[in-house]
Amino acid sequence: MATSLAVPIAYITVLVTSLAIFSRVYRRRRAAEKTSFEPWFPAHPARDIYITLLGAEPPVPESMLKSALLVRATADVKRIWRIKEDQAALQGLHQRGLVGDDTMARFAAAEKELEAEIVDVVSEANTFRQGWGSIIFATASEMANAERTRDTVINIGKAKAEQEKRLQLRAKLLGLPIHQADLSDPATAIKTGSPSPTQTPTPTPTPAAVVAGPTKRKGKKK
Repeated sequence: MATSLAVPIAYITVLVTSLAIFSRVYRRRRAAEKTSFEPWFPAHPARDIYITLLGAEPPVPESMLKSALLVRATADVKRIWRIKEDQAALQGLHQRGLVGDDTMARFAAAEKELEAEIVDVVSEANTFRQGWGSIIFATASEMANAERTRDTVINIGKAKAEQEKRLQLRAKLLGLPIHQADLSDPATAIKTGSPSPTQTPTPTPTPAAVVAGPTKRKGKKK
């Protein structure tokens, strides 16, 4: 009788011990994942370069430090754009259950890190000239916009080549001829101001016509 009871008791003991060990290991792994998640943004080279120049021996010229700080602020502006774009997408995905809490925690940590970075840049700018911190990000935004515009212009040829490939593939699959108008250079159309084949040009009224309004024809006096 004692032998028959010892076997199930030993089985239950082993089962409970195994579950306890598994639960402890699982909780440790979950805690490690929460504390050591991958950062939202990669490394910040512009910040590292500025810190290196700031502590360089012999000291570098102040103009070089200002340029490095402005480049750092420009990189932060691009991160602000990225945060705003990702925030709108993540909120919708999280509401539908497509994004977990770990991803939202990573995003919240990235927001706090970016806020601290902005405060640090503003304080560093004020050390060079009082009040520069209030306008450094305005200047950095102009530089970032100019860089984005330049990249867009440079990539026009690449976008045109990709469009041609898509049109050729579509024509090949559907057995349709490729019209030369579909492969026109968008940059040329912008420069010449020529309307597209599917659109009818709309006459633009002159300022004088807008002010004067429609004219009435006078009949001939008899």
